[in-house]
Amino acid sequence: MKKRILNKTKLCTVVLLTLLNFVVEGLGNNTEKNFQPVPPDQMSDILTMISNVTQSNYDKIKIWQGKVDATIGIIYEGTEAERVFKNKTDGVGQVPKKVKRLVETTVEFAVNSEKGLFFDKKFYRSPVRYIDPNSGRVLGTKSIVGSTTTIATPEYRITNVPFIKRKDVIITRKAVKEKRAFTEGYPTYRKDIFDPRIEAIDGRAFRGSFLFLINYIEKHGEFRIDGQSLRIEKRVAGTTTEYRMEIPSPQKNPGEFVFTTMIFNSDKGFNITLSETRTADGKLYQKAIWEYEAINGVYLPTRKMIQTFAGENAVLDNERECIYTNLKLNQAIPEETFTYKNLGLKNGDKFIDKILNKEYTYQDEELIPASSGSSYMLKQTNPIKNLNKHCKHCRHKWERLIILASRWLDG
Repeated sequence: MKKRILNKTKLCTVVLLTLLNFVVEGLGNNTEKNFQPVPPDQMSDILTMISNVTQSNYDKIKIWQGKVDATIGIIYEGTEAERVFKNKTDGVGQVPKKVKRLVETTVEFAVNSEKGLFFDKKFYRSPVRYIDPNSGRVLGTKSIVGSTTTIATPEYRITNVPFIKRKDVIITRKAVKEKRAFTEGYPTYRKDIFDPRIEAIDGRAFRGSFLFLINYIEKHGEFRIDGQSLRIEKRVAGTTTEYRMEIPSPQKNPGEFVFTTMIFNSDKGFNITLSETRTADGKLYQKAIWEYEAINGVYLPTRKMIQTFAGENAVLDNERECIYTNLKLNQAIPEETFTYKNLGLKNGDKFIDKILNKEYTYQDEELIPASSGSSYMLKQTNPIKNLNKHCKHCRHKWERLIILASRWLDG
């Protein structure tokens, strides 16, 4: 009798453990069900809250220093693959159907947003690499390893190409100072300087879209276009709150939509942690993820990954990963950081001021005015009299090369 009782006890224990394991696995595999729909009359408040909190986080970034290591992979197919193979690689062997371009860069940056001061040094960690992704064949490269350093104030921008090497021979080293580019009274930061706040914190970029959605909802009661509605869901786990929203976007052809799903997490200051854009039939078009670190109550990105997909099978064709390290927030930066002395110039290097139309030579941390007979001064005084057409053409071509080189790594 006692033995039978023990057997029943063991049997109950096994059944209980099995049931518990089933429940745990069920919860683990169905976390999506924890998201609950948010009623339309609450959506405006949620959008306003996320917008205000993320904007407040962004506004607290007054002074920011750090480093970002970027790894970029782009896949070319068809005629583009053939063009890249012939022009950018060693061009040896059969033309592959696909060519993958791998780029590894580093940007060291410092920004004082209150004074509008920016510094960045961009350089390749290794030459650009090209491979055949189908076979793994290394295709060689014609790339030049180089770097650029940029300093910007609200009034001007200085760019220096401290070295560009071809077979370990320095072929250019020059700094150019010019006026900042402006659009409607505001500096076009994304075009002429590296602003880490805009490059890294895309969550803030949704503020304009959110304001549009808020105004639309307050006017119409809900956001709905051609039968497609904004969806917002909420999930609470302990002290963590997540919002998942799906925004429909109409395309060029009537009735066609893409849907962008985004997740905002309270543990990350309601900054965005995931974004996925899919077509109506569910094909993934773009995916992005963000990771953050809280420094003195401000959330800064530590990792950002963006992937794009193409074709009928939604194959990965573009990938960019950025890792942010050495982050310092709202700590004083020496004023010299944002002067020509931090450009990395060497004695004898040229410094051209296009605002004053003057040329200088860098010597022992000073800018020495060039003589009136220098090539740049001749151009400004009497280019027709002092230079023949051939030299004039060469100089213009050379200046274009300098400008292109200064923006070389921006892409």
